Amino acid sequence: MTGDDMNNLPRLTCYLIFAAFFNPSANALDLYVDNDTQQIYAAPGHNRTRLGTFEKKEEIEKLRASLKAEIEKELQLKEKHPSNNALTENQAVASVQNILTEEEMAKNRTAPPKNKANTPATTSYGKNGFEFRTDNDKFSLAIQNRLQARYAEPFDSDPRTLADVQRDESSFMIRRARTKLNGHAYSPWLKYYLQYDWSQPVLRDANLTYDKYKWAQVRVGRGKVSYNNERVTSSGSQQFVNRSIVNDIFTVDRQQGIEVKGNLFPGQWYDFTYYAGVFTGLGVGERNNDDGNMMYSGRLQWNALGGEMRFSQSDVEYHEHPALNISIAANTNRSKCTAFETDSRSCRRLTDLNAAGGARYRDPATSGAAGAQNGQYEIQQMMEEVHFKWKGFSLLHELHAKEIKDTLNNDARTKLLGGFVQAGYFPHAFLDFIPTGIEFAGRYAVVDMDTSRDNDKQTEFSAVINYFLEGHFNKLSLQFSRLSVEDPVRLQKDAENRMWAQWDFSF
Repeated sequence: MTGDDMNNLPRLTCYLIFAAFFNPSANALDLYVDNDTQQIYAAPGHNRTRLGTFEKKEEIEKLRASLKAEIEKELQLKEKHPSNNALTENQAVASVQNILTEEEMAKNRTAPPKNKANTPATTSYGKNGFEFRTDNDKFSLAIQNRLQARYAEPFDSDPRTLADVQRDESSFMIRRARTKLNGHAYSPWLKYYLQYDWSQPVLRDANLTYDKYKWAQVRVGRGKVSYNNERVTSSGSQQFVNRSIVNDIFTVDRQQGIEVKGNLFPGQWYDFTYYAGVFTGLGVGERNNDDGNMMYSGRLQWNALGGEMRFSQSDVEYHEHPALNISIAANTNRSKCTAFETDSRSCRRLTDLNAAGGARYRDPATSGAAGAQNGQYEIQQMMEEVHFKWKGFSLLHELHAKEIKDTLNNDARTKLLGGFVQAGYFPHAFLDFIPTGIEFAGRYAVVDMDTSRDNDKQTEFSAVINYFLEGHFNKLSLQFSRLSVEDPVRLQKDAENRMWAQWDFSF
């Protein structure tokens, strides 16, 4: 090492140390924003407004360590090559400037925008449709649309009377046309969900969910009561073209209120999911209650094998291990309603009870709740359910009991009983010539409109072939059903075959 080099070394070292500890640009940075593009800059310029001086204290220590390493490296080089690697003052200055420039660029990249309205966001497409999400993950919005195009022969709706069986109303229709909006706001655990049906039309869902804790998720607003699988499962995730004849009679449907859900002891043999809710009890068609009584609902689900399954039918996921959920549920309500449907006539009346206590069936498609008094009917109902999936096979069973008490007619009571069992299978594992998306399924359902009398049963035998092109998001279905209705007054019975062909498409 030459004498000049030795003389330069202390001065260069001091320069580096001085730059690391006292250079203001290493500790602070002036930032400017372009008034048009909102881009952040580290230097003044045309149409730029100064935001202020910013410090990033954690970068100071990083800078000090970088400069110290630079000095040690230079010392080592000088010891090995004293004549060829002398560090000049200009090189030291350039080195420091490079480091400082990198620090400024890092600060410029990480400086957060001041205007919330211009928070950067990304766009993607997934299972919930088109999704917009801010880079800080404080907000998200997913938009999804669904269409169901259906052909029905000779009629579409389930027959409830002898006249219904004799209908000849073959038709093409847009059975469902819906738009869903869901996401979160301000925090990933504050979620929202809206669904509008353009084919009826009606706002089906509008609710907020506090989803921070899996053992206690709170939902407020309008939505399906978590009572039974067949109704809670979306019509786009059904195994059959439509729900069974049991649904209209026993469904609690959508209500307005508050519901709490929680999953307890996940992964254990005693893994449970519970639901508990309080609702207005008039469906989605009316804002105010008709009396001072609320609807109360509860569901307890034992996730016996494989954990908690989503409300979705058919084993499109192809469970490698068996999954079994066993559930019970109960619901009570007092209002002018004895049944519900998600439309402007949400509150409906199934039966009239005369003074003598006899029950007479009314057509739910035409009766509505006309003629009923506020708080006239007291409803008590229960349900048990079994849901199983394994390697393409699926099984769903429900059994319902419902009692209607007419408080204005000597507390006359009508007891209804209904249930169904359905099973489906993807046979491609054993029959190679069948495409993987083909499923065969069958269902038997029965409803007893009044257990205290005979000749009032309704039955359904159905078979369906599904072709899942993109899971439940794009599927074709062909269903054949044999439907029978008994008339307790005429003591007559009639039956009819029905065919459904449907394309269910979500995007």
